[in-house]
Amino acid sequence: MHLDSLPGTFFGPSNLVELLLHRARCQAKDVAFTYLVDGETEEIHLTYEELDRRARAIGGWLQSHGLSGERALLLYPAGLEFIAAFFGCLYAGVIAVPVYPPRRNRSLNRIQAIADDAEARVALTTESVLNRVMPLIDQTPHLKQLAWLATCNASEDSAGDWSMPDVHGETLAFLQYTSGSTGAPKGVTLSHANLVHNSALIAHSFEHTRSGTGVFWLPSYHDMGLIGGILQPLYVGRPNVLISPMSFLQKPFRWLSAITRYSGTTSGGPNFAYELCVRKITPEQRKTLDLSSWRVAFNGAEPVRAETLDAFAETFAPCGFRREAFYPCFGLAEATLIVSGGYVRRKPVVRSFDAEALARNEVVEVEPDSDGARRMVGCGNNLPDQQIAIVDPDSLTACPSGRTGEIWVQGPSVAQGYWHKPEATEALFHARLADTGEGPFLRTGDLGFLQDGELFVAGRLKDLLIIRGVNYYPQDIELTVQRSHPRLRPDSGAAFVVEKSGREQLVITQEIERHKHANFQEVFDAIRRAVAVEHELVPYAIQLLKAGSIHKTSSGKIQRHACRDGHLAATLNVVAEWWDDGEGAALEGRQEGGGTRKKKETAARRGNGRPLQREGKAAEIPLPAPATEQRQAVPAGHRLTDLVLEEIRRVAKERANGLTLDTPIVETGMDSLERMEILASLEDKFGGRFPEEILPDLETTRQLVEAVEKYLGHEPRPKTALPPGTEIAQSVYRFDKFPEYVALRNNLDMLDASGIGNPYFKVHDGPCRDVTIIDGKEYINFSAYNYLGMSGDPEVNEAAKAAIDRYGTSTSASRVVSGQKIIHVELEREMTRFLGTEDTVAFVGGHATNESVIGHLLGPGDLILHDALAHNSIVQGSILSGARRRPFPHNDWKAADELLEQYRHEYRRVLLAIEGVYSMDGDIADVPHFIEVKKRHKALLMIDEAHSMGILGANGRGVGEHFQIAPADVDVWMGTFSKGFGSSGGYISGTKALAEYLRYTAPGFVFAAAMPPAAAAAALASLKILQSDPGRVARLRKNSRLFLDLAKRYGLNTGLSEGTPIVPVILGNSVKSLMLSKALFSRGINVQPIVHPAVEENAARLRFFLASTHSEEQIRYTVEATIEELKRIDSEQSAP
Repeated sequence: MHLDSLPGTFFGPSNLVELLLHRARCQAKDVAFTYLVDGETEEIHLTYEELDRRARAIGGWLQSHGLSGERALLLYPAGLEFIAAFFGCLYAGVIAVPVYPPRRNRSLNRIQAIADDAEARVALTTESVLNRVMPLIDQTPHLKQLAWLATCNASEDSAGDWSMPDVHGETLAFLQYTSGSTGAPKGVTLSHANLVHNSALIAHSFEHTRSGTGVFWLPSYHDMGLIGGILQPLYVGRPNVLISPMSFLQKPFRWLSAITRYSGTTSGGPNFAYELCVRKITPEQRKTLDLSSWRVAFNGAEPVRAETLDAFAETFAPCGFRREAFYPCFGLAEATLIVSGGYVRRKPVVRSFDAEALARNEVVEVEPDSDGARRMVGCGNNLPDQQIAIVDPDSLTACPSGRTGEIWVQGPSVAQGYWHKPEATEALFHARLADTGEGPFLRTGDLGFLQDGELFVAGRLKDLLIIRGVNYYPQDIELTVQRSHPRLRPDSGAAFVVEKSGREQLVITQEIERHKHANFQEVFDAIRRAVAVEHELVPYAIQLLKAGSIHKTSSGKIQRHACRDGHLAATLNVVAEWWDDGEGAALEGRQEGGGTRKKKETAARRGNGRPLQREGKAAEIPLPAPATEQRQAVPAGHRLTDLVLEEIRRVAKERANGLTLDTPIVETGMDSLERMEILASLEDKFGGRFPEEILPDLETTRQLVEAVEKYLGHEPRPKTALPPGTEIAQSVYRFDKFPEYVALRNNLDMLDASGIGNPYFKVHDGPCRDVTIIDGKEYINFSAYNYLGMSGDPEVNEAAKAAIDRYGTSTSASRVVSGQKIIHVELEREMTRFLGTEDTVAFVGGHATNESVIGHLLGPGDLILHDALAHNSIVQGSILSGARRRPFPHNDWKAADELLEQYRHEYRRVLLAIEGVYSMDGDIADVPHFIEVKKRHKALLMIDEAHSMGILGANGRGVGEHFQIAPADVDVWMGTFSKGFGSSGGYISGTKALAEYLRYTAPGFVFAAAMPPAAAAAALASLKILQSDPGRVARLRKNSRLFLDLAKRYGLNTGLSEGTPIVPVILGNSVKSLMLSKALFSRGINVQPIVHPAVEENAARLRFFLASTHSEEQIRYTVEATIEELKRIDSEQSAP
C-alpha cells in the first residue's frame, strides 16, 4: 500500500527534510511547537519557519565541518533546542543519536558505550549542559575526542552555507538506542522511509488532522516522545504542546492541566502515567480540569492494565474524560513505533482469560469473575500495510488459533536492523517461518495472541525488563549488583520483575559467598546504592542465595524465568532477604557464625502485611557491624534544613531514619517519582521554581538545602502569580501581541497570499432572502437563516415601521426600569399560546439569552451536561455559571445517562442542555430519550430551538410538535426570533415560576435594554403569519428534501443532515472548501465555507441554508454547479 492511499495522509514525502521544507513553505507562521518552560504557563514557541531556519544554520555548520554521513550524539534536556538540533542533523545528512545528557557525579558508562558503538564524531548540546558536564568529559578519553557544539551558539550565517543533502527514503535518519542498554548497547537503524511510513500509520490510526492539538510530556530521546511527540505533529501539520518529563513527574496535574488549557485532543503515555494521575491529583485539582477535548488517550510502552483504565475513567469522568478516548496500542523501537492499534472513539477491548491456560500457551476465554481469570486489554488490530503473525518461538511455525506465541511483525515501518550488529540483525529482523519460508519478519520478543482480530500481549520472551515504560536489560543490573560488594559472586545473579499492586517491581536474586561474620545489612545497602545510582531504580526485593544454588542451564547461563518462579513459589535457597513495602524496609536473615536478635515488629516492617518467619522461627536480624565511617549529622535547629528534612521524611517515612546531610537521597530507597514529589512540595511551600537543569544533580540533602536557599529563598512564602522582578510579556497587555490574534492574523495573511481571497464580511445590499445583492449583482443566497422568508416580507416590514412610529426606535432601558411596551407583552403572550407553555420572557438577543439564563439558574455545586456540538452560547453560559460543565458525545443520550448514573448524587441542580436542530450538521436531537434521562435523574432539561422553531412540526411549532411532546416535559424552552421569525432577540418559555423568576432576577433581562419595539413587532407579525400560513413550513420542507436528495444522488457528503433546512457539503479540506466557495460565487451562488479552526480539518465544509422562498430551479442549478466545480478543482489539484 502506498502512503498516499492511507486514509488521513495528505501527501507522501519521501523524507523528513522534504517534510519540514514543505511545512516551512505552506505553514511558515504556524506555531509548530509550544514548550511550557515551567510546566504550566510560561510559553516559548517555534514556528515552522523558525525551525527550518535553525535547522539550516545547524545543518550548514555540520556540513562545513565535513560531518555529513557521520553520527552525532544529541545530549539535550527537555525543550525546543533538541528539535532544532535533530532537524539540523537531518538537513546536514548527519545521523542523529539521541541520548539523555549526563549528570554530575554520575558514571558516563552509558554515554561512552553508545558513543563507541555509534562511532560518533560530534556531540551537540546546549551551552548550560556543556558547561556542567565538561569536567566529566575531560575525564573520559573517547568523549573528549568528540567535537562538541552548543547549538544555541550556531550562527544564523551558517544557514547560508547549507545545501540540500543527498537524502532519500532509504537514507538512515537516526539511531534509536533502546532505553536501559549500557553493557552492549544496540542502536536501531531507522530510515527516513521508516519514519514517514510510521507517521502515516499513526495519523491514520489516531485519525489525526490539522485541527487537533497534541500535549506531550514524554522525553524526546525516547521513541514515543520523538516520533509521537515531534515527528507526528510535523507530519500532520498540527501544533504540539510539550512539557518536560520532570514537570510531569513532579506534578502529574500539570499534564492534565495542559490538556485542559490547550484543548488537547491527543496525549498519552505508559500505563504508570495514568496510575500516577489517579494517585496524585487531588479532588480540588480535578475540579479545575476539563478533559472533554481529549479524543485519543494512547496507552503503550508497558503492559496496559484494565484496572488502571477503570480507575482513571472513573476518577476523571466528572472532568469530561470519556472511556472511549482510551487507545491501547502496541509498538517497539525496532518497528519505528506503532505496530497495532484500534479505532478512535471505541471503548477499550477488555477480556478475561484463564491464567493457568495462558501459562501453558493456551488461550481460554472465561467469565471475568471466574477463579484464576486474568483481565487483559487488547492492543488493537493489524494496521494498514503491516502484518502481525503469532509464531511458535521454538518451531518457528505459525501458531494455530487458541495458542500464544511470539509476536512477529512485517511491514515498511520495520527498521533496517541494529547498527553494526549483523548477527543480531539477521536473527531478529530477518526471521522467516520455517515451514513456508514467508518473511522477513521482525521478532519482537513479546508473547501474545490474536482473538477476533484483536492483539493481546501476554508477556515477554526475551530478557528485557519494562518498569514505568522504560526498558532495562537484566544483564546490566546484574553486573551492577555483582560489582557492588566483594562478597557477591560473579555471573551468579538474576534480575527480573514481579507484579505488585498493579505495578512492575524489580527483584534481585544473587548468590553470596559464605563468611563467618556476615553483615547482610552492609550488602543490602551496597546493592541498593549501586542500583539506584547506576540505573535510578529501587529494588522491591533482594534475596541473597546460598553459593551454587541459583538456577542455571547446563552451559552455565542464568535461568531468569526459573529464578522468578522460585521467588514467587518461595523455593529458592535464601540466606537473607530484604524488601520494601513502600513505607519501610523488611530484613530477614541468619547470622553466619554470629549472634542474632529478634526484629521489632512494626507496621513499617511487615513484609506484605504479615510477620516475617522462616521454618517456623521468629524473624531475626543480624547485629550491625562496627561503623567504619561517621557521616556528618544533620545540624539541629537550622530552620531551612529542618524544613527540607520534613518534606523528605513526609515522603520517605521510616526510610529517612539516620539520614545525614551527605547521604545520597536515592539510598533511602525512594524512587524517582517520590523524589520529584519532594521537589514539587518544596516549590509549593517556598513559592518558586528550581531551574530544571539542576534537578538531576540534586543528590544529597545538603545539595537540596543549598538549592532551596539559592533558588527559592530562606523562608516559605505565599504563592505569587509571578516571581518578583519578572518582566511582564507584551503578549498579555498588547492586543496585537495576543497569541490568539497573532494566530488569526497569520491565517488571514495566508488566505490573502493564497489568492483565494477572504470570503467573509461581504457587504450585502437589501434583505437576505433566496437572493441577495452584493456589489450590485444578484446572487442565489444560501448563507442566511431566513428559513421562512419573514425578513423582508412586506407585512413584517410594515409592522416594524408602525412600531417605530408608535414607540420609537429604542426602549432606552430595561423593562424593570422604564416599564413595558404593550408590543412586548403581546409577543410573549402569543408565543406562550403558540408553544403551549405557561409563560414566556423575551430577551434582547439570542446568544445573551443562553448566557444569562444558564449562568443565572446554575452555579457552583451544580452540574451542566451539554451536547459536544452545542452552540457557543450554551458553552459560554455554562462557563460563566461556575457550575461543573461536562460535554457528552453528540446526541448520545446513553452517555449522558451513564454520567448522571454515576455522579448525579454529587450535585445540587443538574441541567441537560441540547438543541432541537444542530446548526453545523442539520440533525435533530433525540428529545424523547433525553426527556426520559432527565426524569430518571431529576434533572432540568433545556432545549435551544434557535434552528428548529418555525422549521420542525407540521405547523412550525418546533421539536416539541415534531415528536408530539407535552410542553411541560421540557423545563426550559429557548429560542430566537432571528431565524424563523425575521427579527432579532431571544426568549425563554416554560412555567410561570420560571418566567417570573427570570423577569425579576435574570441579569440579561434586568440589566439590559428590552428588545427594540420594531424587533418585537416584526417577531409578533411573523408569528401571526406562520399561524395563518403553515404552507411556508411545507415549502421549506420540500426545498430541503430536494436539495438533500440531489446532493446525495451526486455523491456529496452531507453528514448527519436529515429533515432540516441545514445541509452541509463536507469536503474535509479547508483549502478546497475556500476554493469551492469562491468558484460558486463566480457562478452567482453565495455560500460560506466553514474551515479550520472553526471545525476540525476533516470536517471542513460548505454549509447551505435552505429557505421556503428558494425555487426548484435555483436548487437544481446550485447542486449541479457544486458538482461541476468540485470536479474541476479535483482535476486541477491532481494535475502534475
